[in-house]
Formats: sequence, C-alpha cells, structure tokens
Amino acid sequence: MELHLGALPGNYESGETFSEVLSFNHFGTPTIPPRPVLRIAAEKIIPKNKNRIQAYLHNLIVNPKDSKRLETVLLTTLGQQSIAEAKRIIDGNTELIENAPATIAKKGFNLPLYETGELEKHLGFEITD
Repeated sequence: MELHLGALPGNYESGETFSEVLSFNHFGTPTIPPRPVLRIAAEKIIPKNKNRIQAYLHNLIVNPKDSKRLETVLLTTLGQQSIAEAKRIIDGNTELIENAPATIAKKGFNLPLYETGELEKHLGFEITD
C-alpha cells in the first residue's frame, strides 16, 4: 500500500487545477521559489508517530493475517496528520520561503500558498494498493 499526499480535484476560477498550483509551488518555477509544504509536513509528523509505527510493526508480527487493516489504519492516520500539519504550516507561515515584496503588495499580506484559501481546502490524501 502507498500513501499519496496532494491536491484534490478541482480548479481555480482561472482554470488552473489545484494540483498544478501545488506542483508549481512544490518544485518552484523561474519566478516562484520551492515551497514543498506536503514534504515538510510529512517529515514533521513521522517523529511524532514513532510509537505508533513501532506498535504497527509489533502488531504485524503478532497478527500477520490482519496486515491490510493495520496498514490502512496507520496510513490513514499518517495521511490525516500530514494534511493537518500542511494546513498549519500554510496558516502559520513559518516554514515556507516568504513571498516577494511585489506579491505581498498585490495580496496585501505575506502568506505563501494562501490567497483565497482554496488550495488549503483542497489538500488531501489517498491510499492505494
């Protein structure tokens, strides 16, 4: 099984998809510095889940027939926490490269990855087999 973090389907009024905007910001462009919010969020929650991951591995050894359910529960928890942490990062503006002065002047505030709140609302995860 795999846990995928990303943007849910949907478009801005401009026609750009939420996943395109998230990708531009993750990798950066010639005019946008990289702001990999989902990677930062995932890296922050893993140490906080050390005991949960150890319990998963223990339960997997004790009850291998229940492996799919155990893995689904673990990945769901990690996905939920990663998305919540990404939203906290976007709202807190402490771990991301700041906007350029021209962008701050245009938006009226300095919250990278936040303009209308739509991207934040469209962050999500999925678990695949």
